[in-house]
Amino acid sequence: MHIFTAHEDDMVFEEPYNVSGRRIFPWPEAVEEPNWGGAWVDVAPGATSTPHDHDENEMFFIVEGSGVMRIGDETRRVRAGETVFITPFQDHDLTNDGDVRLRFVTIWWGGSDAVARDRAKWAAEFGITDPGPAADPATAAAPAGRPAAPAGSPAVPSAPADPRQVVA
Repeated sequence: MHIFTAHEDDMVFEEPYNVSGRRIFPWPEAVEEPNWGGAWVDVAPGATSTPHDHDENEMFFIVEGSGVMRIGDETRRVRAGETVFITPFQDHDLTNDGDVRLRFVTIWWGGSDAVARDRAKWAAEFGITDPGPAADPATAAAPAGRPAAPAGSPAVPSAPADPRQVVA
């Protein structure tokens, strides 16, 4: 039996993102790294996660607390029991304006790193050479990798040194 924990002492503070969290993957003893990522994330009372964007789709499943979600120019109150969907390249942050932690589970997928891993997996499975995304009309116009972070915001690492680190 494999059990993943995200208790208080499992969480790691991520200064660049102003949140505490724990990535679900890599989880070498239980699950092969999938082409999506996930993490438990806590935003402290009175704090706001660092604004950022990335090339993945992302969902936040709010499981505890409440706050204000911002995506681009739009803001909305969110609370436990709600799910937020964020499309690629949308600047976003989450503010905990309450007096208890705001906890959510985030899942992200479809970024250039995941697509490249998936293409390589299937090319190896079929014993072919992957011609690369330029040969695929559906992805020919897609950006090549994660965009540079806006001035003053951190870059989003694709693989943290500590698997407990999180990128929200």
